Amino acid sequence: MKLSRKAGMAVAICVALVGLLVGINASALYSDNNRYSYDFSDIQSGIDSIRAEEFQETISFLAAPRQEGRRSGTFGSFSASFYIADSLASSGFSAFNGDYFQRFDLRDVQEPDFPVEKLAAWALRNGYTVSMNARNIVGYLEGTTKKDEYVVIGAHYDHLGIQNGELFPGADDNASGTAGLLEIAEAFGELARNGARPERSIIVVFFDAEEWGLWGSQYFAENPPVPFKNIVSMFNLDMISRNTANEVLLIGSPDLTDFESRSPTLFMMLRASNETIGMELLIPDEKMREEQIFWRSDQAPFFARSPDNNRMPVLFLNTGEHPDYHKKTDIADKTDPLKAQNITRLAFKTVWQVSDFEGLPIYNE
Repeated sequence: MKLSRKAGMAVAICVALVGLLVGINASALYSDNNRYSYDFSDIQSGIDSIRAEEFQETISFLAAPRQEGRRSGTFGSFSASFYIADSLASSGFSAFNGDYFQRFDLRDVQEPDFPVEKLAAWALRNGYTVSMNARNIVGYLEGTTKKDEYVVIGAHYDHLGIQNGELFPGADDNASGTAGLLEIAEAFGELARNGARPERSIIVVFFDAEEWGLWGSQYFAENPPVPFKNIVSMFNLDMISRNTANEVLLIGSPDLTDFESRSPTLFMMLRASNETIGMELLIPDEKMREEQIFWRSDQAPFFARSPDNNRMPVLFLNTGEHPDYHKKTDIADKTDPLKAQNITRLAFKTVWQVSDFEGLPIYNE
């Protein structure tokens, strides 16, 4: 029987305490100053494969006029989705049932944030065009000793498209997160080719129709290709390339301010990941809590669908809004590829630790 997350963490802590009592070196879990540490030397080639130059190239491609702003159901969306699927295949990620595309109609989503009719009415009032047809892009890399447990990493690849004759490129939102997820897949693939596979399996998902209300992530959470209970954690990259160069927001609980106490496993792994990167790990301010930022991106359906007494630990990495948010001025030249690189390396190193962790990450109610 699969351990609950709380039980998994308890086992790990007990192992460390027993090790200390009997004189066994417990540094695999905690360093001498009682802080968790991790040796990343075996995966350094994967970390190094995440490069700013590749971010610049991918963001420029996805935010180019030819992609038409990647609105769901358009030529630009299809073009971007084929580019993503080809990249996954090149990185060695497999497709479930031989197809990288999870096609759906917005009307097939069982528990949306709001009804399709409300979305259609909103679009009509604002002169927007919204398609009911969408498709997520999904790939996986099989793990080793815990291959039936999964870590999901996601990013939405859609944006607003062309509306009222104006192109919304969506470079930061969310070509940046899409590029980051492609880099993470490439890093895992690079390591796997050299014989280093994660213990848990990795699923990467590029969500569609996020801009209209998290439709892609909600559909995936309702229709996962693996048992939902076997997903141990979910990471989300959304807008990771703007604002102050060394800052990143950690969003991992509805209240925002209590992420460290709610998700101690993820928090300690993030800190270990950040030791050689040096990002300033920030908790969102009161304004973002009032705006319910936690519920506005693709980790939310995973958290909401998990049981109240055994919540799935999730992490949304974000760099905040800016004057170009949801405007036609959100262009590739304004993104910071080096910042996106560093946040993605932070995410990759943390995901690797979760995949390699003896127990299960926990979320404290």
